[in-house]
Amino acid sequence: MNDADIERKRGYYIKDFINFLIVERGLAKRTVKEYERDMAIFFEFFRPYLEKEMTLADFDERTIREFMTHLRLDLSYTPRAMNRKLASIRAYFRFLESEGFIEHSPAVNVRSNKLDKKLPKVLSEDEVLDIIEASDERRVENSPAEYDENNYKSFVYARDCAILELFYASGMRISELVGLDISDVDFKNKTVRVTGKGNKQRIVLISDPAIDALNLYLSVRPDMKTTALFLNRNKTRISARAVEIMFSKNKKRARIVRDVSPHTMRHSFATHLLLGGADVVTIKELLGHESLATTQIYTNISMEHMRRTYMSAHPRARSEERERNDENGRED
Repeated sequence: MNDADIERKRGYYIKDFINFLIVERGLAKRTVKEYERDMAIFFEFFRPYLEKEMTLADFDERTIREFMTHLRLDLSYTPRAMNRKLASIRAYFRFLESEGFIEHSPAVNVRSNKLDKKLPKVLSEDEVLDIIEASDERRVENSPAEYDENNYKSFVYARDCAILELFYASGMRISELVGLDISDVDFKNKTVRVTGKGNKQRIVLISDPAIDALNLYLSVRPDMKTTALFLNRNKTRISARAVEIMFSKNKKRARIVRDVSPHTMRHSFATHLLLGGADVVTIKELLGHESLATTQIYTNISMEHMRRTYMSAHPRARSEERERNDENGRED
């Protein structure tokens, strides 16, 4: 049996790679599924060649670039999506190399696409409060006179308010929020234990309004065996998709037409902290970022905010801006 036959029989070590991601890297199920999909697309492209005795050792930079070209020209992938696939390919070949299945990774020197750095979308403080208040108004309007464990309205609207308050108070990711258990909340110290990427845990602080909203929700939450903090209408752990739908509905009630999502609350949390005087290192720890460079993008947002504030508040800057607008109006 030659190398190509062995590799085909072993499924090109994909199962071994996936087990490595689950056990040793501790990646979330959703992330592992993304890796599986990426590798399926990769091997589908090379299937005809692999069936003709091509082995994993035959892959080189050129073949990897051929695949990337296929993504761009044939499948119309964006540069960002191509970079995601390349990251999966790099991790896969790095695994093969570490296990001794190949001598060298062919993806090491294949460069990622350069991306235009876009500032994340941020809600203003008023917009955040409008979304939370829209949810609270809905809670008041739909709260039954008496608690009924068979009526989802008895706890769902209180749950929605608690979720929104917690998003803004903690800046946690949606996957982190839906993964919370009741025991993760420390009401006495006003903190939450969050399990982030790679199963790394951190402690985040939360505000009094968030504590109040959580207490109100837990007072009407069904007494179920599940440890999950937030339940859906079927009284099992709520999904990220359900939270996205809830957020979208309350955004519309708040008359916000911009394309924003629950993740925008995370960006807003960090930006508002920075504008309020918090240092970048503290924000990094609260967000659970690995690198300070990731957090520093919020300094660009705050700089843009300061520029707008300066242009509207400084007498000379304000007059110059007015003259420029008048000039543009005359040109039109």
